[in-house]
Amino acid sequence: MRGRPRPGGFALAMALFLILILATLSYGSLSIATLDSRTARENQRAARAMYAARAGIALAMSRLSYDFNWTSGTGNLSEESGSPTYSVQVVPAANNPSEPDKLWKVTSTGHCQGAQRQLTATVALESFARFAYFTDQEFSTANTPIYFATRDELDGAVHTNGYFSIAGRPRFASRVTSANTGDNRYNSGQFSYQQEGVQYRPARFYRTQTNYATDSPTALNSSPDFFFAGGQTRIPMPADTGEIRRRANRSYDGDHEFQFRSDGTVQVRRRWGSRWVYVETRRTDTSPGVTFFVDGEAWVNGSVQGRVTFGATEDIHLNGDLVYADPTRDVLGLVGQEDLVVESSTSVTDDRHIHAVMMALNGSFRVASYDSGRYRGVLHVYGGIIQARRGAVGTISGSTIQTGYSKNYVYDKKLANTPPLNFPTTGSLEIRSLIDHGSLGGA
Repeated sequence: MRGRPRPGGFALAMALFLILILATLSYGSLSIATLDSRTARENQRAARAMYAARAGIALAMSRLSYDFNWTSGTGNLSEESGSPTYSVQVVPAANNPSEPDKLWKVTSTGHCQGAQRQLTATVALESFARFAYFTDQEFSTANTPIYFATRDELDGAVHTNGYFSIAGRPRFASRVTSANTGDNRYNSGQFSYQQEGVQYRPARFYRTQTNYATDSPTALNSSPDFFFAGGQTRIPMPADTGEIRRRANRSYDGDHEFQFRSDGTVQVRRRWGSRWVYVETRRTDTSPGVTFFVDGEAWVNGSVQGRVTFGATEDIHLNGDLVYADPTRDVLGLVGQEDLVVESSTSVTDDRHIHAVMMALNGSFRVASYDSGRYRGVLHVYGGIIQARRGAVGTISGSTIQTGYSKNYVYDKKLANTPPLNFPTTGSLEIRSLIDHGSLGGA
């Protein structure tokens, strides 16, 4: 007769099975922990290699700022043993020796305990064309401060060498900086501002109309790129248009008018007494661009095709719409040694359109007879405005425009990477593009 199975054998088998499962799980957990630890160390080494590569880019920009011929270098993040290191190679553009628009390709490789990370940057001299709005001082020709008010909106970089006066809540989409030159409330030695007590935050280095609670610059459409900082470095403007004269493809003596055409040409006429006489027709769509210069006053209008820079020793008059044939491609820079003047009838309401980055070295961008006649419509500017003093485009009573124009200024963002050829530069360097090639592997 067969006996019943003994319970102890079954329990032993179950115990062995559970021990096997637990051992497998423990081994798996240990392997995962080991893998996670190894991955964490590799990530840490890769991150430190990235910091080293960034340090190499910073070294290149520092050296190139005073030596355009600098080509290579090495360094490390600290003097400690095993500290991440970097190596940098710089390749200049072929036309750097002869052109003012300097450009370099900078390749920096960071190393950390076998890990490598490589960055490639395009570095260039910073163009004034990167500013949506720039002034040497925020005063009118009558030497009175001009306020940014609630109705004002600007969607590009803004700077003044003077100081800003704020009334209400003007809105900005990018960085807003000031040097506070001539501002008796700014103490550069203590980096402080005397208003409603002593302010140490650069975000408060501006004049208010009432107080900080009611008057402050704010972000346009909640832009993450907005910030305000006073007490920053002064950026000097060129004194004259001499560099454009030297670089010009074609120069003209005396007062001239330029009528740009969408077929890629410009018709040039010279003023003889009270009439205009045809001079020539030239192409504007040639590569890499074309530069014109007038020793005298100039009148410009029409439809621009190409990459064009225009300079004059006196005023530049915008005597009609001045627009791009293709706004996604064409670029125009106007540099007047004196004023940039919008000419229009004081008795007609008609919007005006201007596509250009404009620079008035010793004057203003302004509307002729801005305080006469009637409301003329909206002044649409697609580009940027750089001027020594802020010019007037109209008059206002309360919230109503009485004479001249209301403003619609939009920054042309392609100017940041494709400024007009031979347009003035600030003398500082900027990164136009940055490519992260990722990890290059390692031991």
